[in-house]
Amino acid sequence: MPSSRAQPAPTAARPQRAAGTRRELLLAAERLFALHGLKGVSLRQIVAATRQRNISTVHYHFGSREALAFAICDLRMPPIEAERAARIAQYLDRPPAPEARVRELMRIVIEPSLEPVRASRGRSHFRRLLAHAFVSDVVDLRAYIEGRHDFGIRQTASLLRQELPHLSRASFATRWALLIRAVTYLFANLEARAELVSWRKGEAMLTDETTSMAAAFAGFFAGPEDGRTAIAQRRRN
Repeated sequence: MPSSRAQPAPTAARPQRAAGTRRELLLAAERLFALHGLKGVSLRQIVAATRQRNISTVHYHFGSREALAFAICDLRMPPIEAERAARIAQYLDRPPAPEARVRELMRIVIEPSLEPVRASRGRSHFRRLLAHAFVSDVVDLRAYIEGRHDFGIRQTASLLRQELPHLSRASFATRWALLIRAVTYLFANLEARAELVSWRKGEAMLTDETTSMAAAFAGFFAGPEDGRTAIAQRRRN
């Protein structure tokens, strides 16, 4: 007679296993892309860095190298955006004194961006991956993030613009682009250095250096208008 004991559904664990496999591939890809660049890593190397053995696993879960890189952004960016949104809400609810606003907005740009480093206690690779994206023609992560994971950073830029009436639109745009480029590389450097020390030391390093960054870039934006930029702006108008 057949056993009356209830048998577990054979597919009950499949979604959980699939999610685990997907995350394992994402983390392996993130680390390899961060260390060797988007161009320097094959899908076969990513599979070899996991417990998987078949390259078709990557194609099954992601379809391509580009989709894999995009999925890493989808994993890492929402917590960054959530923290930035909370800070913006607090800023709007209780605005700081006028003389402190530019520095506070710099903190809103800088500090949430390092959430992956803090969440992993100094063992993350996402900031280095984004730094590679600035010099890679393989995958355009910046274009992917735009419109999907950048609402908070765009809102912060708008708030900052309101506090800097001495800057022309062109000068502000130039300084903003320089800020994003500079902090991208500074974050990558911080992430790499945090990986080499205990989290106690790494956390203190992040706190000290992000505080200094906020002060330094506040001064950068507070600087006077560049005369040549202002003249060019007036000519265009």
